[in-house]
This record gives sequence, structure tokens and C-alpha cells, in this order.
Amino acid sequence: MRFLLLCAGIALAATGCGQKGPLYLRDNPPPGIKPAKPEPVKPVPYPDTGEKK
Repeated sequence: MRFLLLCAGIALAATGCGQKGPLYLRDNPPPGIKPAKPEPVKPVPYPDTGEKK
């Protein structure tokens, strides 16, 4: 009985994981879907060493 309840709980958790729609790769989206562009990379400033020239 515990095994059946465990299987039912896992099945319910797997179906309710929040995925909306089919999965697809970003390089090959289905027609009509435009994947969001990633944010541009921001350069990291050099740390201040405290030395003055």
C-alpha cells in the first residue's frame, strides 16, 4: 500500500512541475516561437588596489 501511495505521489509531483507546453532546444524552436535573447555580458571592473600614481 505504501508503494502505491509513493508511486501516486511521484506521478502527481512529476505532472505538476510547472512545465507549460512542449520542450524544445533554443537552437531549433518550433514555428512561431521566438526564444528570449540573453542579456549582454557586462564587463567586471578591475578592483581598486588603493595605489595612486
